[in-house]
Amino acid sequence: MSYKFNNKVAIITGSSRGIGRAVAEALASEGASVVLNSRNSEQLNDTLSEFREAGYTCQAIAGDISDYDFCESLVRKTIEQYGKLDILINNAGISAEGSIEESHPATFRRSFEVNVLGVIYPAKAAIPHLKKTKGSIVFTGSVAGFIGLPGFAAYSGSKMALTAITKSLRIELAASDIHVGLNYVGFAENDVDKTFINKYGEVEKLPIRSGFKKMSMNRIAQIFLTGIRKRRKIQVLSGLGKLTYLSSRLMPGLLEYFMTRRYIKQQ
Repeated sequence: MSYKFNNKVAIITGSSRGIGRAVAEALASEGASVVLNSRNSEQLNDTLSEFREAGYTCQAIAGDISDYDFCESLVRKTIEQYGKLDILINNAGISAEGSIEESHPATFRRSFEVNVLGVIYPAKAAIPHLKKTKGSIVFTGSVAGFIGLPGFAAYSGSKMALTAITKSLRIELAASDIHVGLNYVGFAENDVDKTFINKYGEVEKLPIRSGFKKMSMNRIAQIFLTGIRKRRKIQVLSGLGKLTYLSSRLMPGLLEYFMTRRYIKQQ
């Protein structure tokens, strides 16, 4: 019999759609009480309604996870509602495109606010409560964090930072038995309304990309749950993700050479 998340309480940031929503639904379907979060109140309420119609135990708290005061409020309201916290999924994030030379400073600022501060702040607020339950903090990383991708410096840099943050946090919390996990997500199905920051610092819809085999949201969610159950430190998702991971470690010079050639050819 597979492990169920009965009586567990989980906060999932960025869970009105995409990977966050899929993970929240997977946890709820296994008995967890889930707290949904997003800056978009309309999308969040739609997801909350659908979850409640499915019979899940859940609530929704809208707000920006790059604001520490909000993160403290998010955790406090969860504790007030459910009495404890077992799992924090730091999933909220945003993509960004543009070279360093051409990108507006706002592109870099917002990328790091959301992708770096937006995972540190919820974790900091949640740690005292997770120590009591010996729970889990899980981060949603990206294969873009293995090597600096040309034209995606802001995004790659912010996702590379997650590796250092996770390693530091894992050592700091070793004595508390809190599980700290990092999932490197490769090419995944993306929501039709998913957005990114362009080189002008503006938010626009992310186009549907072709040419790569994409993992389904449900498959990704199940891998996340397996990582929590088995308290895994690192999970690299998809064949392409694993190839990139190994290449970045075993032959980084060769990988950079091929990426450079490809980038120059595209210009």
